[in-house]
Order: sequence, then C-alpha cells, then structure tokens
Amino acid sequence: MAKLFSMFLVLIALQACLILYTGQDAENTLIWDFVTNMSQWSTLGFVLALVGIAAGIGLIGVVAASVFAFKTDFLIFAPAIAGFITMGIVFSNFAKFLADQLIAILNPTCALPCLPVNFFVALIVGPIALYYVWTVIEWWRGKDYN
Repeated sequence: MAKLFSMFLVLIALQACLILYTGQDAENTLIWDFVTNMSQWSTLGFVLALVGIAAGIGLIGVVAASVFAFKTDFLIFAPAIAGFITMGIVFSNFAKFLADQLIAILNPTCALPCLPVNFFVALIVGPIALYYVWTVIEWWRGKDYN
C-alpha cells in the first residue's frame, strides 16, 4: 500500500500544481475533491465511490466464495482498480498543459498534433503514467510491499 499511497500523493501534488499554473481550468479528480473538501465527506464523490466499491467488493466476495470456493482476494479488489486508474486523469491533464506550453514557447506555428512536442511530452509524462498504472496493478496483485 505504500507505493500506491505515494502515487496518490504525487497525483495530489500534480493536481495542485496544475491548478496553480492554469487556474481552475484543470479537471478536478475525485481524490482532489476529497483532499480539498474535507468538511463535506458524506457527499463527496470519492467517499461515495469508496462506499460503493466496498459494497461491491462485499457482494462479489460473498458470491464468488460461495460459487467458486477458492481464494477471492483477486476478484474482490477488481472493482477498486477501475476507480484507482481513473484517478490517473491528472497525467492526461499534465500532458495537455505541458504540450500547450511547449508549443507556445518553442513553435507557435506548429499545427496540432505537433509531433516533436508530442514526442517530448510522451518521454516525460509517459513513464510516470505507466509507473502509476503498474503501481495500481501491483497493489491489486498484493505485491505492493514498500
């Protein structure tokens, strides 16, 4: 859980930086709403999503354990994976912001999609986003030990 928690902190920091540099134009994520609106936890999408995931996990766990009669940890955590991966939309927002800034600075006449800028953005944002997805999958498989 330590790697996943660290990646959530990276997502929160990246979202904060995007909001500081772009204003409120950056798309908010469930985890950002959770961090910034702590006084309204009962109505937050993140908390409601966690409650829904927990209910789904419980239901799936009971059904899978009774039908298949095998260890159901892998199946039980499957619904949480989609929610965790969608929080990675921050990387997409960051890639768009970085591409816009590079086009404005380096080559304002470059038509979209500007291949040199897209290549550079892919080299910067791609590995971080891939590491995030890999971290979520490791957590799902129960191998997130650090």
